[in-house]
Amino acid sequence: MKKLFFLILMPVFAFAADLPAGFDGLRWAEPVASMPGAMKLAETSLFKCYRRGEGTAQLGDTPVNNLRMCFSEDRFYFAQMEFGGEKDFAALLAYAKSQWGEPKPVQRSSEAYAWGGGSEKIYVELEFSKLDDRGTLAYVYLPIFRETQETSRRDRKPAQ
Repeated sequence: MKKLFFLILMPVFAFAADLPAGFDGLRWAEPVASMPGAMKLAETSLFKCYRRGEGTAQLGDTPVNNLRMCFSEDRFYFAQMEFGGEKDFAALLAYAKSQWGEPKPVQRSSEAYAWGGGSEKIYVELEFSKLDDRGTLAYVYLPIFRETQETSRRDRKPAQ
């Protein structure tokens, strides 16, 4: 989950039309009760993450795994999944471009692209590492994510 917090720290100003209104049939800010068969995977004071079944799915024609969907104060705001191999990365990049247009490259040691962010309510990031031949695709609903970050900052401040 450490990657969850790293994703949004990078400023991204790619503007895309029709960014997703949710993921896998679940709209942003819906409660976990809207996710039939949800099994809890992780929990912190800021969020709880769940999956359905084995956590596998298809995005376009590409298989993804370790799919998890996270909620803050029982509101859906984050989905992340993994994939393996450069072929799947290329297929997911083509799928994402067909959905949201050209991305803005993200500066990292791995190959990464992003859609949204900035003034957009949605941020999508696709990242692939040739070192371990694996990657991640994450969707984030920024209004709720920003709330969790503000709560985290307040909780870290020393008492006066």
